[in-house]
Amino acid sequence: MRANPFESQLERLARTLTEQFGVQVVCQGDNAWTDGRQIVLPSLPDPLNEDLERMMLGFLDHEMAHVAFSDFGVAEQFMKKHPGREGMLNVVEDALIERRAMERWPGVRANLDAMFGQVRDRVVQLITQREPFDRFATAVYLKLAHHGDMLGLDREVAGYEDLLDRFAAVQETTHAAVLAEDLLKRWLSSHPQKRQTPRPGDGNRSSSSTGSNSPSGSGQAEDSDSESASNQRSPSPEDDSPQTADSDTAGSSDDQESSADADGSDSQGPAKGSGVQSTNGKSRRPKRGNPDSSVGDSRPAGQANPATASSHHGGTLIGEALAGAIADAVSQLSNSAEYRAFTKQYDRIDTVAAAKDPDVQTLLATGVDVVRRLRRGLANALRSAERRWWRDDQVRGSLSPRTLYRLCTDRRLLDVFRIRSTVQGRSTAVSIVLDASGSMTTRKMDVARQAMRVLLESLGDLKIATEAFTFTTGDRFNLAEAAKRTGQDANQLHGRFSRFGNLEIGLIKQYQEPVKAALRRLPTVRGSGLTPLGEAMHIGASRLSVRPESRRIMLVLTDGKAGCECGDAAATDHAKHVADRCRKAGIELIGVGIQDDSLCAIVADTIVIHELQDLPAQLCKLLGRTLKRGVCHVG
Repeated sequence: MRANPFESQLERLARTLTEQFGVQVVCQGDNAWTDGRQIVLPSLPDPLNEDLERMMLGFLDHEMAHVAFSDFGVAEQFMKKHPGREGMLNVVEDALIERRAMERWPGVRANLDAMFGQVRDRVVQLITQREPFDRFATAVYLKLAHHGDMLGLDREVAGYEDLLDRFAAVQETTHAAVLAEDLLKRWLSSHPQKRQTPRPGDGNRSSSSTGSNSPSGSGQAEDSDSESASNQRSPSPEDDSPQTADSDTAGSSDDQESSADADGSDSQGPAKGSGVQSTNGKSRRPKRGNPDSSVGDSRPAGQANPATASSHHGGTLIGEALAGAIADAVSQLSNSAEYRAFTKQYDRIDTVAAAKDPDVQTLLATGVDVVRRLRRGLANALRSAERRWWRDDQVRGSLSPRTLYRLCTDRRLLDVFRIRSTVQGRSTAVSIVLDASGSMTTRKMDVARQAMRVLLESLGDLKIATEAFTFTTGDRFNLAEAAKRTGQDANQLHGRFSRFGNLEIGLIKQYQEPVKAALRRLPTVRGSGLTPLGEAMHIGASRLSVRPESRRIMLVLTDGKAGCECGDAAATDHAKHVADRCRKAGIELIGVGIQDDSLCAIVADTIVIHELQDLPAQLCKLLGRTLKRGVCHVG
């Protein structure tokens, strides 16, 4: 089946992580963190800034590599054996899993390179502020990684060439731990530790970019102060090697080819020695007792902060730089400019419940004559275009009454014969998107249900594949819950996000279902909630774009502006963006504004119905006119 143009690289990689490794990817709030069982990214706007998308892809790619290839048991042992120095294994393991990921998923290299290019300047700035161990660990990663840029740290690894040359033979976390231990021993031999008393505030030396604090590492060597502080910072992506519950610099590999490979290139699962185990044919990460890594701000309130729950996680400068870059990019977003849902974790696509028999019978008994007439009119509108045509260039055959007069002329070519030519309609799929927000009052919804009934029965008669669904928001999540989870003021969140209530999609009819099943569900359709129009159109387009039909039509019915809890401007801009993507994907958009012309600014081919009783007839006329444009005549 063709690729879905409405599924982003992030979405493809998130699906891969869930299907192959059992790790859930969630976009929520302003923070990025992982706990070994799920990866949380900041809520991302649509359209997504290219630089921010690249950082997210690099983050997920790195994380996916840890999930697939890291042995977390070995990392735990190294951490216990070398407390405060686990960053040494982090950097070796990061280079290893990135190398293996690039071999398995070709798109990973481009994503990691793009991510590194964006954080490079930040890393250079951080290097100048750090002590020897941080610089050494960073230099080891840069030497082993594929980037080919030492950032001026070449001297840090002078004298370690014999050990670093062994990296080419490292294939598993066990081997990486041996190499990391040898590197650490040699480094410690040339940097004798000095005992020192704990200094006030050492525990709060974490970088502001990570936004998390952890206990001070008292008793650490003086020359490793920076390392101690770094290791106690909120772990960052690249730094959270296997020893942490999860990796930290993960990236969503799904450059398109990466995604394709990730979805099915290696059916045998993780490599030997990986910490990923197979269960029922699917791979999953081993359960960890402590949360893993955090990138960006602290975790939402009510859940363990990875930085404070486990203070022994090591951190790399590159991971810290990535954390700062993500935090800066996210801090510039606001609901007035970008459409952002606080979380999509509670969004729901569900089939509308069937109504009771009496309600169904009442619906079917209402306006029978009107429905029959409109069904016949819509069918005739399409079939009238499929009239028989005749070609007049034959030299023998049946005479054409329209051209017999030519026998009386002196034309050399009379063209008085005719032949019947075949006329066909193009294969078509239709998606009907119905606004079910609170502004769709009882009267409006009653008329909309009748119009939907006419459309479904008429399109069913014409054998046109049709899907119909409603959209609104629900109460499974709200602003108060978001404030409680993050510990932030509700007014502050209100200014940063567009939607808090969960998206509710109610399927009235799916493409493969019979019309009778849909008619049993129509009576239960009611209006409530808000109008996330752009998201509804996006879902409809993503389901429509993968259909095999050569022509795809989306019909949108709404009675007001696009909007959610925090204003209409961003929601309207988002709907325009989705409409533009639909047009570029070859989807024909037609709209029906019910007593409101706001939809005209989003869908160019829109009619506005001011009298509700006109809705069924005008709707059928509009769709009939659209379908006739798809008729092609072939001889």
